[in-house]
Amino acid sequence: MCRGRGLCAVSELLRTRQRQLMAFLLQGDEAISEYICDQGAASKSIRLGIYANAYRKRLQETLESDHPVLGSYLGDDLFEEMTLGYIDKHPSRRPSLRDFGERLPDYLRTTGPFSHHPLIAELAQFERLLMTVFDAADAEHLSVEALQRLPADAWPRMCLRFHPSVRLLHSHWNCVQVWQALRADSEPPPPCEGHFHWLLWRNRERLTEFTSVAGAELVALRTGLGGADFSQLCEALLEIVPAEQAAAVLVQLLQDWIQRGWLGGIDGNG
Repeated sequence: MCRGRGLCAVSELLRTRQRQLMAFLLQGDEAISEYICDQGAASKSIRLGIYANAYRKRLQETLESDHPVLGSYLGDDLFEEMTLGYIDKHPSRRPSLRDFGERLPDYLRTTGPFSHHPLIAELAQFERLLMTVFDAADAEHLSVEALQRLPADAWPRMCLRFHPSVRLLHSHWNCVQVWQALRADSEPPPPCEGHFHWLLWRNRERLTEFTSVAGAELVALRTGLGGADFSQLCEALLEIVPAEQAAAVLVQLLQDWIQRGWLGGIDGNG
């Protein structure tokens, strides 16, 4: 709340000018030009043009910083085409640019020529997921001792709390293998369609890691991340593990997950 009418008027005027400037940057509305002065050899139109170019350049640099490997894969010309097209379709509407590129994977899936090569969108999705994992909230890690202290009768209803950084990625192309090759300055493998599953997390040293998951571990992760309790996890494992081995397999998986820092805690009440 403003303390005086004069201050309120100034604040409202400032907001109006800010809206007019954004309207110029996003839609080309030149209403703001009435309040811009010529300065020497630089007319108001030139000054506004310089600002608009600088604004778009800053957005391009943000996408370049967020997606260095995608940029390497596309090359300079295609990457510039992508950034300019994305900026036109999804202009920044927030003060922070941290999430400016959050719609980029969807844009690449639906916009030619990028949509003709589905691996491109998945590569962008993987890079954004790496950012999400790195920025995830801090949390305690579950210890083996805490798991051992849980009473035997509480195990069937025990639910796992995964660390906030844990993400499971299902991809239809070898985007991670392509990312790894480009990151190592190696020739990327050709696009390969299939079913690829990756678990991403931030370790105890605050470094982002990822690993391929399959088989019983993949089933358990899918089920556990969905909120299932221990008995439901065991039931899910029966699809691929003999009934007499399900509990032991799951306990071994839990120990591995604890060691890697994937688990943040347990809820013994289900």
